[in-house]
Amino acid sequence: MKTVTLPLRLPKKLLEEIDSLVKAGLYESRSEAIRDAARRLIESKKFLLEPYRYYRLRVEEAIRSSAAPIPDPDKVIEELRTIREELWRRGKKYFES
Repeated sequence: MKTVTLPLRLPKKLLEEIDSLVKAGLYESRSEAIRDAARRLIESKKFLLEPYRYYRLRVEEAIRSSAAPIPDPDKVIEELRTIREELWRRGKKYFES
């Protein structure tokens, strides 16, 4: 596979975390770790190309498997989005410090 060299800026803390993965022997190099992260990001975000459909399926699945009263799926989806955004903000703050 042909590769392209990219200039990349990362917060120091994030680079330190990547280096610790390399040092632990999980990756051969920073580049390998970042390539793996990019592949995993793409795979995990494929669902977000159709976010409403994905969340709707998950909510409906949870409702079917629950004995609790049936909530409004649209309300649950909105709550999930709010939680996801908050977790994203927290994770982003961790790596920016």
